Amino acid sequence: MDMTISARPPVLDQNALADDGHERVVIRQDTTTGMRFIVAVHSTVLGPALGGLRLKRYPGGLTEALADVMGLARTMTLKASAAGLALGGGKAVMIDDGAPDMRDARLAGAARVIDDLDGAYVTAEDIGTTTADMDLMSLHTPYVVGRSVERGGGGDPSPVTAETVFRATLCGLRAATGSDDLTGRRIGVIGLGKVGHALAARLAEGGAEVVACDLDAERAERFAAEHGGAVAPSAEAVLAMDLDVIAPCAAGGMIDDALARSLSCRVLAGAANNPLTSRDVAATLARRGILYVPDFLANCGGLIHVAREWYGEDGPVEGELLDRAEDSLERAIATAAAEDSTPVAVAERQALERVAAGRT
Repeated sequence: MDMTISARPPVLDQNALADDGHERVVIRQDTTTGMRFIVAVHSTVLGPALGGLRLKRYPGGLTEALADVMGLARTMTLKASAAGLALGGGKAVMIDDGAPDMRDARLAGAARVIDDLDGAYVTAEDIGTTTADMDLMSLHTPYVVGRSVERGGGGDPSPVTAETVFRATLCGLRAATGSDDLTGRRIGVIGLGKVGHALAARLAEGGAEVVACDLDAERAERFAAEHGGAVAPSAEAVLAMDLDVIAPCAAGGMIDDALARSLSCRVLAGAANNPLTSRDVAATLARRGILYVPDFLANCGGLIHVAREWYGEDGPVEGELLDRAEDSLERAIATAAAEDSTPVAVAERQALERVAAGRT
């Protein structure tokens, strides 16, 4: 089954993030392999829509997956624009039903769906997918990045994502406290996947007292053994602590307005996409003296890395793009302070202005 969807998705409490004029949404179900796959192309104004393929369990099935992918696709437009890339925003999700024996066949099927979009969407790894998966998909479509170095790609983008989140954390601390010295700072990291672990390690090496948690208890214990951090039993436990920084590095939608009213920290900056349930939550945090670092600027390193792979040697230099993203974040924080706004509102406005200029 293949269809183009133009109707509104189920309501997301993301200030209508999912209802924002997506150019194209394709749903494909395959009865032979059991694949259930969605591609959302939010914008191709600045270039092809580049965004990862997320393999994830969705208890609500296609309805929940559709809402997720549309919100994420819009965030990718913001991320690409804010990072100064000649790329648009898109995302793909595949519903994980726990059938690993069909994984390769489903990924091959997903690659063929992407190939049918004829370059409007370029995929990459994301939660639940790997560099090896991108290698496999590249056998069926050229519209894949994040391939292994052996296959001519740039390899795992996670370390570069962790780099921009680390820089964003320091930037947030400078703005909120006047100093980015990590010595003695108490930082809670929620989620120790590839990006979360790398970030937590950098913070610990910088002198921070890191307390971390992960659904996989072995990951948390391994981090504690390697880097001397403390282990929290759950995300809820971390969110209840008195901390300098909270770094959400797992699933999105973790911080709602009620939780924002109870957090005790100075900065909220992490690798998760859409960690707030709505933009209004950032205003609630600001009223309480908590600086929310825009997620699409904090975690843009991975996109910058795979963009380099897409455009090749003639593309922009990665290091320069990382510096530009950091400058954009600093300007957004300063502008927000001057306007009595929030950095995420300013950064989003500036990103959409760039898209609007590209449209004309």
